[in-house]
Amino acid sequence: MLQEHNVVVKNPQRVELRFASCYPNLYRSAMSSLGFHIIYDFLNSREDTYCERVVYPHARSLETGTQLKHFDMVGFSLQYEENYLHVLEMLQKGGLAIRKEDRKPDDPLVIAGGPCATSNPLPMTPFVDLFLVGDGEAILPHFLEVFKELRNPREELQKFLEIKGVYLPDNPVEINLIPDMDQAWKPVHQVIPETREKSLTPAFGRSFLLEVSRGCTRGCRFCMAGCLYRPRREVPLEELLETAEATRESTGLNKVALIGAAVSDHSRIEDLCQSLSERGFQITLPSLRVEAVTDQLLEILKSSGLKTVTLAPESTWNLRKVINKSLTDEDIFQVVKKTFQEEMNVKLYFLVGLPTETGKDLEEVTKLIKSLQKEAPRKSSLRVSVNPFIPKPHTPFQWHHFNYKEIKSKVNILNQEFRSRYFKAESPRSSLIQYVLSVGGADMGDALERSLQHKLYLPEWQKLAPHWELTSKLPWRNIQVGVDDEFLKDEYEKALKGEFTPWCETFGCQNCGACE
Repeated sequence: MLQEHNVVVKNPQRVELRFASCYPNLYRSAMSSLGFHIIYDFLNSREDTYCERVVYPHARSLETGTQLKHFDMVGFSLQYEENYLHVLEMLQKGGLAIRKEDRKPDDPLVIAGGPCATSNPLPMTPFVDLFLVGDGEAILPHFLEVFKELRNPREELQKFLEIKGVYLPDNPVEINLIPDMDQAWKPVHQVIPETREKSLTPAFGRSFLLEVSRGCTRGCRFCMAGCLYRPRREVPLEELLETAEATRESTGLNKVALIGAAVSDHSRIEDLCQSLSERGFQITLPSLRVEAVTDQLLEILKSSGLKTVTLAPESTWNLRKVINKSLTDEDIFQVVKKTFQEEMNVKLYFLVGLPTETGKDLEEVTKLIKSLQKEAPRKSSLRVSVNPFIPKPHTPFQWHHFNYKEIKSKVNILNQEFRSRYFKAESPRSSLIQYVLSVGGADMGDALERSLQHKLYLPEWQKLAPHWELTSKLPWRNIQVGVDDEFLKDEYEKALKGEFTPWCETFGCQNCGACE
């Protein structure tokens, strides 16, 4: 049983444009996505548009039960590469041909946005008409106006290329980001689900989402978001408090989840948490940087109701130098101990298969995890998640190859060392597929379509894995996200030497190319 609050109700016959906002993952994930809330609230603020939500595995809208083929525009949020197959399933169930060339002239325009559409949309180009590269608020207003002016948008796709941030295959595109958070849409009237079913409950439970900042300039060399959305832009403290109060009034919820690529880098993070707590808000957040965790911040978070602190040590000191994360083991131990002293739980994220990683590094990771486990007052106080490292486009590691056999061996070793319900290692097979779809070209579309008919076996995915060199013409070379290729190459070489690049916000500009 599911009941939703703040659902927008409009008469479909009294709007100029019906937009299907599609999330190719389960309802729980969709309603945990701030971007999904932003698009829904932003588009429905327009009198000429009715935005309805369509969530996998369904192909009809939650608002009116309308099938995808009956909308004017169908937009997919591409957050994760492993959801690409779900897009094809939704198109098929929605009454639309999977491949764009097989659709009729009067079929809806199919577009896609989100991190994957911004970084490397090539694998999805056989199925999607146009991609939005950047922030929706910066692109959609002009996009919708052009759409309404055209008699047949699907046959006049070139008209959209005058809009910065719109990508049509084989055409260059420049990312379009809002310059500051004053222009970011703040979805005050968020849809709030009410249900007893865990499968439908959002990741942060009964809470609303509050965007603290966008972008990150820490320079972690494995992080795609940290390279795509530079520079970091934060919302002023007073504005955050005003938005929180307004959203509480519209949703009736006291619990707030702070959202952003670098939440704990906000210049007034302690003041923010303290002020929210004083106003009676419970606070939760996806993760904290170890460097940002202070005794005072922990006390504030505990008093506001937070029970688990999530941290990402990633690996050992030797490999943290490779990924440009200047975090010592002592830093990690101190924060974990402080958190346990506050009677809070800890969740840790690690990576396996990083560039230059050796068997000795794996042994040290194992020792580090076991040492941290000894600090836990109870086994359940510490949860550890290990993920295979996946090279991503527009990062210094985009030229690094994913070695499936090596990673599988390392994951098996870790699983044997930690036979516990509080230790989880992600599947190397799933990671291989994600790698193939992350750094592949338009030819990956054929594999996706085949996998819709029958499951592709591991050897088939292994054959599809590309091998990019520093001299290769990368599939996403036409997509300019701001960070220069020469900077990325320099960072890759520094990574292999274990050299740090200082944080630009403290030590000055590093000439990455993202800032004007």
